[in-house]
Amino acid sequence: MLNRLVELGCKPADLQEAMKTIEFPFYDDPKEQIENDYEPTAIKQLSELAEAFNDDYPTKKLIQKWIDGEVEHMAWEAQYLNYIKKLGYENFLIEMM
Repeated sequence: MLNRLVELGCKPADLQEAMKTIEFPFYDDPKEQIENDYEPTAIKQLSELAEAFNDDYPTKKLIQKWIDGEVEHMAWEAQYLNYIKKLGYENFLIEMM
């Protein structure tokens, strides 16, 4: 994604500066991490973003790859949240060990 932004005219220094303003959370608790990362509306938002690039095929294709990865990732998160719900959190942790 960053390479495409550079191709479209962004300067790497500007991207580095922008990344400094983003705070990435750190989680000690796996359940909290999965719950906070699971965002059911993300696919819809990314699809809308892809539509905005109908006239820019390389960018739209890149976003579509991102969507495909997000679909897989969300399926994984939903699966593990379901395990936690069915097994209970303590049993889930034991099972993961």
